[in-house]
Amino acid sequence: MKRILRFALATLGVLALAGVAAGVWLWNDPVRSFELAMAAGRARAGVEQRFVEIDGHRWRVLDTGAVPTGSDARRTCLVLHGLGTTAEAMMEVARMLPATHRVVIPDLPGFGDHAPHGDAAHDWRLYLDAIERFRVHENLGQVDVVGTSMGGALAAAYAATYPDAVRRIVLLSPAGVVAPRQNDFMARVAAGELPLDIKDDASFAEMLRLNFPKPPPIPAPVRAEFITRAIERRDAFLRIVEDLRPFLVQGVEPMMADIKVPTLVLYGSLDLITDPSVIEVWRAGLPSMEGEVLDDAGHVLLYDKPAEVGERMRAFLGAGE
Repeated sequence: MKRILRFALATLGVLALAGVAAGVWLWNDPVRSFELAMAAGRARAGVEQRFVEIDGHRWRVLDTGAVPTGSDARRTCLVLHGLGTTAEAMMEVARMLPATHRVVIPDLPGFGDHAPHGDAAHDWRLYLDAIERFRVHENLGQVDVVGTSMGGALAAAYAATYPDAVRRIVLLSPAGVVAPRQNDFMARVAAGELPLDIKDDASFAEMLRLNFPKPPPIPAPVRAEFITRAIERRDAFLRIVEDLRPFLVQGVEPMMADIKVPTLVLYGSLDLITDPSVIEVWRAGLPSMEGEVLDDAGHVLLYDKPAEVGERMRAFLGAGE
């Protein structure tokens, strides 16, 4: 058991950040090994898992714990994960902000342990409404919002739509705008493809290649389990992607003028999904922005450059206190 726990702690920190955590080496009891890995990852990040029902929908949330009543010592950071991933993919944010923020990371509708919201179109309007209902229900008050990829696009749109709910936003490799330089991934998406669709081992390998300059090592049983889970949820995933496609391609651009809060935008120089040239679109469109392209980093900045992202995030979110 100690050996499994050590493996979980060492491996989950890599896999969870990438959005590809599926468990530890699946020995005699895959379910128990998976649960142990998840528990170990949460312990490492300092978050606890809880469930809450809002308007008939069950949300799973990772949370570092409520700020004491009447305390101004910490703010609340609401964290939004990317397409096809779960709250575990963003746990590193909790490790970056323990002294200054309560960190709250929900599974968004249709991902992880949060079931799709019925037959409704899962477009950006549904997600912004769900995020706002969650913030109000949880009494989070004014929040700092951190989002990656799809979550970055949603964070930007949320700040434009609910300006009084947001203090500052951090966008990591955000989607939602048209890049001056269209890379191969963007051309494939524009042609109607879905390069991140996981349906077998080969497509899983392609997903890793697109996300990471140096893909994390994943034991074969873990890889197989993740692929199995992706295939089980593939129909719902494909439907959500089609509902969100116009928004993820260029839906944030018309909203930029309405984003009044200070914004930090970070991309990786080796990003094969959101081309780093897009940072200039944000720079031109946002009234209050800091931005940087991090060298030798791909799409998953929390995996490739955790120290650098943490340093910049803490400095940015701590400004103006």
